[in-house]
Amino acid sequence: MMKILRQCFFPMILVFILCEPIRAGVTGTLSGHITNSETHEPLPGVNIMVKNTNRGAVTDAQGFYIITNLKPGKYTIEASMMGFQSIAKTDVYILTDLRTKIDFNLTTKILQMDAVQVTADAPLVRTDITATTHFISEPELRNIPVLTFQEIVDLQPGVVSGHIRGGRRTEVMYLVDGIPVREAIEGKAGSELPNSSIIDMTVQTGGFNAEYGDAMSGIVNIITRDGGDKLKGKLEVSALDGLNNPSPIDDSNPEPDQFAEFNFGGPLFTQKLKFFLSGNIIYPYSRWKDEQFGNRMVVMALPGSYNWNINSKLSWALHESFKITGQYLLSIWDWTEYDNKWRFNLEGLPPRSKKSYRVSLSATHTVSDRTFYSIRISQYNVMKSIIGLVFRSQPDIIYADINGDGIEDQTDWRGYVIAGSLPWWLDHQEIQTMAMADLTQVLGEHHQVKAGIEGTYYDLYKKNVQALYIPTADSNFPQFITYDTEYRYFPWKMAGYLQDKMDFDGLVVNAGLRLDYFNPRASRPALENQLVGNRETWILNYDEMVIAKPKSQLSPRLGVAFPITETAVIHLNYGWFFQMPLFDYLYTNSNYNQANGFSPLGDPDLKPAKTVLWEVSCRGEIAQSTMVDVTLFKKEASNLVDANTFKNTTTNDIYRSSGYTRFVNLSMVNIQGLEVYVKRDYSQNISGKISYTYMIGTGTGSSSFEKFNWLQQGYRVPNDQYYLSWDQRHTFVFNLDLKSPRWGGVNLLWRFNSAFPYTLDLGVITSPNNARMEPTTTLDVRLHKSFNLGKRTDTYVFAEGLNLFNHQNILWVDDTGHPGGLLDDPGAFDYQRRVRVGLGLNF
Repeated sequence: MMKILRQCFFPMILVFILCEPIRAGVTGTLSGHITNSETHEPLPGVNIMVKNTNRGAVTDAQGFYIITNLKPGKYTIEASMMGFQSIAKTDVYILTDLRTKIDFNLTTKILQMDAVQVTADAPLVRTDITATTHFISEPELRNIPVLTFQEIVDLQPGVVSGHIRGGRRTEVMYLVDGIPVREAIEGKAGSELPNSSIIDMTVQTGGFNAEYGDAMSGIVNIITRDGGDKLKGKLEVSALDGLNNPSPIDDSNPEPDQFAEFNFGGPLFTQKLKFFLSGNIIYPYSRWKDEQFGNRMVVMALPGSYNWNINSKLSWALHESFKITGQYLLSIWDWTEYDNKWRFNLEGLPPRSKKSYRVSLSATHTVSDRTFYSIRISQYNVMKSIIGLVFRSQPDIIYADINGDGIEDQTDWRGYVIAGSLPWWLDHQEIQTMAMADLTQVLGEHHQVKAGIEGTYYDLYKKNVQALYIPTADSNFPQFITYDTEYRYFPWKMAGYLQDKMDFDGLVVNAGLRLDYFNPRASRPALENQLVGNRETWILNYDEMVIAKPKSQLSPRLGVAFPITETAVIHLNYGWFFQMPLFDYLYTNSNYNQANGFSPLGDPDLKPAKTVLWEVSCRGEIAQSTMVDVTLFKKEASNLVDANTFKNTTTNDIYRSSGYTRFVNLSMVNIQGLEVYVKRDYSQNISGKISYTYMIGTGTGSSSFEKFNWLQQGYRVPNDQYYLSWDQRHTFVFNLDLKSPRWGGVNLLWRFNSAFPYTLDLGVITSPNNARMEPTTTLDVRLHKSFNLGKRTDTYVFAEGLNLFNHQNILWVDDTGHPGGLLDDPGAFDYQRRVRVGLGLNF
């Protein structure tokens, strides 16, 4: 292992010393050529300035210039030179990780004249994109009828309920200003953000560059605002009412959800010191809520339920080329989740809470117009709790007597709980301490070489005691299984990458190599050598411990884009992507206690999951302001985690034999599909997007507990591939944005999704996901209008109709095909019609 580290990291460190750095993932680049409009010869010595910044460059002997380290956004670029007429181009868009090319033709100046100002035409077809990347601008995020940035992710081609191109939800990496905000133990996005604090967002669903790791399906990169040159702010309030959503608790409508959001920023005493502060609150926390990754949960609209988020920044420009930024993110949730089995005993449901906060500090030094570096350190904390019943044996729960025989039996266990408390106690705490350094040297016109290194140290603690009902034919088997785990571990990981983006006036090649290293710092029992246990104690005995080995892997990445016509480009992408299993799969139940039922054993020696992906895309301009992108993709993932049950083969009694369930690298998936994406930029007050995705997702497991659940329900565990639970064959998204200076704006969002699979019980011949539910469709509309109140102040009003046509969309059915199961759970249906109204003030 050390030999690999020496061979791979030494050259990267050498690049750090000999080259000069660039900050990866949060900025873009501007470049171009300046020529004489009369002779068409290159002009050296031309001054290029990015207005309202301190950034600029001078053209070289070939008339070429390049400026790195520009934050995403819209700029005005001016070219000037003695003896030539100056030209300023406005509305130049800089995008994350990409190079924007702006050329100038300067005309000899005869009379003294002001600079000529023209509007730059943003390229419809980006020639330097070598993998599928979707850009969401600030106006789009502001106008589209969604509540969170995670809902925006679900609107992109190839994304189905948080699953990017058929991968599991935990295979997505969420970044805020280049730093992860993902929970380490469970893999969820740990933070939310006020939408008004976001200025740029990219969703990479195809291959991604070597600088990005610990993800197999996609990267969501969010860039937030800094304080500007002037004090500016925003305040918005709104209310969301579910007009046609009867409460699962009673027949009355709950109180509308109330939203409030603000931001304020600008200089603090001096232009060198700037601040930005934004926040939002939802109260009460909605009983219908999209949790992270598309998980739908029903939340009781209680007075104590709420969610609020804060994003704050303080930037200090010590010098025009050196900047320090501190950031603090905070998200807090308090809620009680509704469970339909407890409908007549809601006081038995425990309150839940989650708090996450991140403190980060970054320093950026711009050495020249071609060179800069950054160093970032951060600490991310996530705390979660469920304060339910603490129990020692069988939970004290009373069920309704469904059949009226006066005896509690398995039939009653499937019905309502009328007394007792939910047996669930959770204490979850994790601290992620990270350090990152990124650097690059732009070499000539054609090479941008990036190198980076990062390391993360974890402090992980989790105690989870949970009792779950399990149906079984054995009357002596415990009525409830017990999930009981407590652990604390201190693993660490590090990674480094080297990458070269080559741009040869049309042909673009992205080539990179990434090395990841992980040390679990744990041991496991040598259960493969001996298994001893008995029905009474359920304690696994073992003779020796095995130290879990550190894991390392090399990931090659290659992307190519080349033009085939003046307005069309083809790109090819191929890469290997690795991700360590969730820490819960590594460390859960480290005391190896199987008391009262089932607790899966974690394995710190699990291998990293691996995805091999390729895609080919053709994109081109098909009309004025309109482009189309057609993409074919295929991905194969292996070493995915599933819970596998091992039994003692010395007895034929499956229930009385000793055994255990353990997380193993067992599952694999195959995904292939076609994406068609049409986009129209704003022209004549109309813009829009249309996307269609055809995708087939098959594999040997959709989740980490699928095989265990299949076994405990009495089915034969399948060995062949079958359709994944999120295998959605057809996905169609249509978004149209219309605006008028006089009448305001209208945004229409229509979605159609073909049916998800489910498992229909056919007895012993039952196979997973052998039937389909009904397709779903929704139409959302947003109307908005602004009113000018003064030079720097305006107000606006808006109204949104969500699921305007009140279509009844089914989310899940039981094994008979009935929505909501035996108890007709209202959570089986998606939102019906809702209305949100609000007003805001910009000042």
